[in-house]
Amino acid sequence: MLTITTLRISKLIVILFLMCHSGFAQQGNAPADTTTQLLSNPRKTIHTFLYYQQDASEDLSLAAETMSRAESLSQDQKIDLAQKLKRILDSRGLLVEYESVPNNPNYTDSLSGQQQYTLFNALPNVYLAKQGNQWLFSQSTVEAIPDIYSNTFSIFVDVVVDELPESLHESWLGFQIWQYIAIFLWLLIGLVLRKVFEFFFENYARKLVGRTQTQWDDLLVQESEKPISFIFMIGFFWATYTNLLLPVTTNYYLSTLLDIAFLGSIIWLIYNLINVLTRYLDDVTAKTESKLDDQLVPLVRKTLKVFVVVIGIMFILQNNGIKVTSLLAGLGLGGLAIALAAKDTLANFFGSITIFTDQPFQVGDLIKTSNAEGVVEEVGFRSTRLRTLYDSGVSVPNSILANTEIDNLGLRRRRRLNITLNLTYDTEPRQMEAFVEGIKSIINSNDQINQTNYEVHFNGYGAHSLDVLVYLFFEVTGWSKQLQLQHDFLLQVMRLAKEVGVEFAYPTQTLHLDSVHNDEPRKASEDRTDDELISAVYAFGPDGELISPDNITLKKDGEEINFNAGK
Repeated sequence: MLTITTLRISKLIVILFLMCHSGFAQQGNAPADTTTQLLSNPRKTIHTFLYYQQDASEDLSLAAETMSRAESLSQDQKIDLAQKLKRILDSRGLLVEYESVPNNPNYTDSLSGQQQYTLFNALPNVYLAKQGNQWLFSQSTVEAIPDIYSNTFSIFVDVVVDELPESLHESWLGFQIWQYIAIFLWLLIGLVLRKVFEFFFENYARKLVGRTQTQWDDLLVQESEKPISFIFMIGFFWATYTNLLLPVTTNYYLSTLLDIAFLGSIIWLIYNLINVLTRYLDDVTAKTESKLDDQLVPLVRKTLKVFVVVIGIMFILQNNGIKVTSLLAGLGLGGLAIALAAKDTLANFFGSITIFTDQPFQVGDLIKTSNAEGVVEEVGFRSTRLRTLYDSGVSVPNSILANTEIDNLGLRRRRRLNITLNLTYDTEPRQMEAFVEGIKSIINSNDQINQTNYEVHFNGYGAHSLDVLVYLFFEVTGWSKQLQLQHDFLLQVMRLAKEVGVEFAYPTQTLHLDSVHNDEPRKASEDRTDDELISAVYAFGPDGELISPDNITLKKDGEEINFNAGK
């Protein structure tokens, strides 16, 4: 009985042993099967690599399984490489979007035609490759990790951070204590570097270019001083922010911000350099006779600045993953509506092109249109600004100027005077003849009056006067000078009238009564002898004693005062 019981117990022990042995065998095969499953496609491999390096689910042995199967690497070396690669990705702010990683076990790269997947374009030498039934980081990636790590971090990370006391590694609001100190010093050093470069520009570069004769190099230093200093500061931040070992999300936004700031500073520099270019164009256009090209330079400046800003913004958007072509295509859907709404703006823009091409006027010209009259002050993209004769500003749309007649008074080579002088009806024929010849003498004696194109004639019998036509041109182009010459001419004509004894008429109605007894009607004109009349004509001729306005004198308290002396 005891024997049978012992035999049964022995059989039970054997069965339990076999079951346990079988279970252990199956349990020993589980990790291999599980690892194969975790590395079956690129998405699972990346998930394994990141998930098992998180604090809540840390299993560095599984994370190390994502490294290439190199016989020369020990398990500890693979763990070290996995940790370094994750630290690289985190410090560079390279966020993994799992949905964008393919989950096809047989994924093939469309460019190379090989079964490999590049995780980030910023790190083209970090990629997965299929080895057997598993997707692992390639052998070249494993070999490149140490170099990438040394390029990403300075000696500060390995030597200083790891040796800091535990109290500085305590976390507060998601950051360790030492990181707050490092961020403060990081910002301080960047600002100090910026001030150093500004000091260099102000104390050395400006003095150096100040020794030259040209002005554009002084403007070059002035316009580039602040942008270049800002570029160096952002460059320092961009090159060293990885040493702060901030969380991957923080580094993602920080790297994006630094990229935008760096590109923005480049745009700022180019934007300011446009001022240097247009300053050079100002010097070139100043040597030309046309004034319209002087006005073209500000338009070129504005156009280039708008172009730089627009292209810069598009480049920044494209560099940060926003497809500008899709954005422009989306804007194109509303392009027709925008074009219809902005048709007047476009018409004014093309009108300005027409003005600059045809050059119907220049800046400073006095022009007259059906809508306005004034001196051209500025020609813009939308409108042309005029300064009216009563000193108000008028903006005329360029589309109107391009499609209307323009009387450019500023292009006149001479200024016309067309007046009718009215003499009283008691003027005698010989007095009229002397008056007309005297005006001709005044004209001939003035070299600023055109001598080949003038008319002075007794021109008609008016309702209340005898009319004398005076038609001449002053050889001046400015309105102010014309008024001065016109003033002198009319004053001499007035003096001539006094000398020949004629009076200027004004609208009157005279009632004459028959003379009674020996009374005679009033005689307005004065009698002059022929010699006096001839003398008056010659006195107002060339080199005549009465032709000069310096002879215009008045007496005050017995003293003669010459109002035109020294003119």
